[in-house]
Amino acid sequence: MKKTVLPLFLIVLLFTPGLAVAESGKELIENSEIFDGNLVSFQGEVIGVMIRGDHAWVNVLDNGYAVGIWCRAEDARMISFIGDYGHVGDIVSVSGVFHKDCLEHGGDLDIHAENFTILVSGRVVERSPNALLFALSIVLIFAAIFFNAWLIHIRKEKEKLHYLMES
Repeated sequence: MKKTVLPLFLIVLLFTPGLAVAESGKELIENSEIFDGNLVSFQGEVIGVMIRGDHAWVNVLDNGYAVGIWCRAEDARMISFIGDYGHVGDIVSVSGVFHKDCLEHGGDLDIHAENFTILVSGRVVERSPNALLFALSIVLIFAAIFFNAWLIHIRKEKEKLHYLMES
């Protein structure tokens, strides 16, 4: 019995894709040939969600590199914050099959999620107004009004000269 179990176990391992852990989005994208078709683990900040029927696209950002995740719509609906200027998006962990050129999705690079977990809920980013920037904006508005009035004055003076020269 022991003699048949070991070869059977080795055959199962041979045909089962291993879990390749991507340390970062950069590593995943720059070494896409290595990870193509393998089960990968990836985590980052949610920066976009687009629900399409019973599935959804979730864009996840890690160190400046975004990866599209194809997951179940109910997983995407659990996301509470999407990252933008005013928000830090939820931090998610995804494991699934990585595709360098996904035939199902028009040749895009993506991960078909098998496990999708929210690790940390996002939050609203509190930003206090910048007094210097506000003052500079007011100065620039008044400068624009002044130069506009000055250009109108110059145009009227040119029209007067043109009219005097014709008569």
